[in-house]
Amino acid sequence: MTDPDPVDRLRPGMRVVVRQRIEHGVTDALGDLVAMDANTVSIRTRRGLVVIDRTAVTAAKEVPPKPSRRGAAHLAISMHDLERIMVDGWPPVEREELGGWLLRAGAGFTGRANSVLPLGDPGIPVSDAIDRCESWYDERGLRHLFSVFGPVGFSVDDDPLGRELLGHDYEPINNALVLTAAVATLPSEAPQGPGVRVQLESSPSQTWWDTWAAWDERVAPADEANAAAAAARTVMTSSPDQLFASLERGGAVIGVARVAFAHAWAGVFVVHVAPEHRRTGVALQLMGALADAARARGIPSMYLQVTRANSPARSLYERLGFSVHHEYVYLGG
Repeated sequence: MTDPDPVDRLRPGMRVVVRQRIEHGVTDALGDLVAMDANTVSIRTRRGLVVIDRTAVTAAKEVPPKPSRRGAAHLAISMHDLERIMVDGWPPVEREELGGWLLRAGAGFTGRANSVLPLGDPGIPVSDAIDRCESWYDERGLRHLFSVFGPVGFSVDDDPLGRELLGHDYEPINNALVLTAAVATLPSEAPQGPGVRVQLESSPSQTWWDTWAAWDERVAPADEANAAAAAARTVMTSSPDQLFASLERGGAVIGVARVAFAHAWAGVFVVHVAPEHRRTGVALQLMGALADAARARGIPSMYLQVTRANSPARSLYERLGFSVHHEYVYLGG
């Protein structure tokens, strides 16, 4: 049985660190993976392009984007880089690029999977780009929706795209915060009783799916005739790696959650606790299990999103060690 190739899981476009054997030891190359073939990997480092023979590679992994400023990694990352990372934590069913804008669609299941994410210049006049996006969503029978992000407290009408959209009669919907934390500082799982531990699965069991769907009106009933339910399953199982968490008491599942791993970050989604079990430590235990899973994978940072109006959830996450990185608002037309 041959050892796995350390670079098999890497893809061009990733920021990586690759360790290779040299005459008197080993050396690391850190940078953007720009090309790879059967024999070599090419990495653009700050010193220039490095081409490495794959037979000399001893270890390789994806690393987070280069920090935009000094400080803790989960805070130093730029808003644009974090928004880009979060796309693969909640990947849309369909995506298309318009210059630096990303158009996402998924049968209307969540704004994150069904909105335009402006990450740069669209390459054409903004008004024309908006028209192009509207036509794209019209073809799919979806609402016109843009996700506009900025620093905490930013105003939509201070954002150039935001002003343009407001001029097209778009209206703000659902302001949300992006919170981040250092995984090393997050509490571990603390079971609430003997044998009561969170179960983690690489794909959602039917019990996990039925439990979550029963609590989420967007996908109930979760059957094949429900396009949103089908899109939800695709979205939640299409990250590079993900785990589905569930906590059971007395023979019933009382809490579920999902964590996705992409670009050396962990993202937490769909934390749901049965109403009668809220404020009993269920969410804390679920979050502890997800943090443990991230630590086991060597993931240094974690993010999640929460609506600004959800004060109980915000308080919970802040007690765990999360802090606000930036915020975003949907503009719907």
